[in-house]
Amino acid sequence: MNNFSTRLKNLRLKYYWNQSQLAKRAGVSTSLICSYEKSERYPSLDVLIKLSDIFCCSTDYLLGLDNRQTFEVSGLTDSQLLVLTNIVEEFKKLPKSTM
Repeated sequence: MNNFSTRLKNLRLKYYWNQSQLAKRAGVSTSLICSYEKSERYPSLDVLIKLSDIFCCSTDYLLGLDNRQTFEVSGLTDSQLLVLTNIVEEFKKLPKSTM
């Protein structure tokens, strides 16, 4: 499997979705999701962007060009961002074996 197909499948499974559930969210057919995961086809730019929105990650992450998985925080207030930052910092302090 290439990076895109592997990452797409792993993200889908992370959310406990079957291919049909992801297809519905993305507005494509189940067979198209299956083709993506088998590396038989690649998404159009529109579908790639939709998938990145669904999984809250960058298109570069989906394509395997970037290993950092990010999420969108625009629209949060300053106090919400502070809380989120504090939570992330606490997670960073935990030993890797507890996660």
